[in-house]
Amino acid sequence: MTLRAGVSRLFRTARPVPLPCILDRKRIYILPTRHGVAFIIILLGMLVGSANYNNNLCFLLTFLLGSMTFVSILHTHRNLMGIRVESAAPQPVFAGETAEFRLRIHAADAERISVMFELAGGPRTCRNLGAEKAAPVSVRIPAPQRGVLQAGPLTIATCYPLGLFRAWSRLDLRLNCPVYPAPIRGPFESAEGDSPDQEDAGRRTVAGVDDFEGLKGYQPGDAIRHIFWKAWAKGQGLQIKSFVGQTGGTVLLDWHLLRDGDTERRLSRLCGMVLKAEDLGMAYGLKLPDRTVDMGKGAAHMHNCLRALALFGIRGHDR
Repeated sequence: MTLRAGVSRLFRTARPVPLPCILDRKRIYILPTRHGVAFIIILLGMLVGSANYNNNLCFLLTFLLGSMTFVSILHTHRNLMGIRVESAAPQPVFAGETAEFRLRIHAADAERISVMFELAGGPRTCRNLGAEKAAPVSVRIPAPQRGVLQAGPLTIATCYPLGLFRAWSRLDLRLNCPVYPAPIRGPFESAEGDSPDQEDAGRRTVAGVDDFEGLKGYQPGDAIRHIFWKAWAKGQGLQIKSFVGQTGGTVLLDWHLLRDGDTERRLSRLCGMVLKAEDLGMAYGLKLPDRTVDMGKGAAHMHNCLRALALFGIRGHDR
């Protein structure tokens, strides 16, 4: 365990913090950085040397630098004092993407310089905050798998102005973000023995509603069976046969009609079908082993279906 990790663990708060939250003296910790420790050691060496040689100029320089060090402690601490975290809105993402939490930060009565925001496991975001203004700040964290991503504590820190001391506050905001399955695009599945009928394709329980539209470039996740191999043989690269469906129909996306044995792949294919049905303006429903989502369309209905796919098989999030 590194020194920083040990110190962070020592000052970690276990209780959740409600929003809005203001950083006061009880929430802010401060310790010297590596550069600060080295600088303090140098000052001690200068003090010993000044006393040994009874050099007044060295005493003056030592006390001047020491005073500057103490003043920097106050400025570093004050750079976080009074910052208010007002909200944290998560944005749903697909598995494999980066989850983003949009914070709204208010800097109170003075400008704040080089304030760093970081979620455990994510990159740092450094911002300057204007006085008396609420600023949007985005913090990100990888979302490797579907479900509900539980973000770690939010760390707000600064080393301003000299980098000799680091002041920080850890807020357990209990942030979470829905993570949908990674979509696999493809045609709607039809039941065994079904043949698509142009007249009632839009009313089938599961589709055969696709008509050939043209060719497009291959992208990861496209179905291999749709590759137009003749174009590849002619040196034109991988081309995919694109299909377009009828709009205004209805389709029931049924888990049991998928032939994939792997659960995650089935969920990814259903996710792709939900997105496709929404793009085509169709009314669609979703049938899973543990629940059924009624027919509907629109953004709210789409997110309801995607959330059902994200939470499938996860205990404690059955609904």
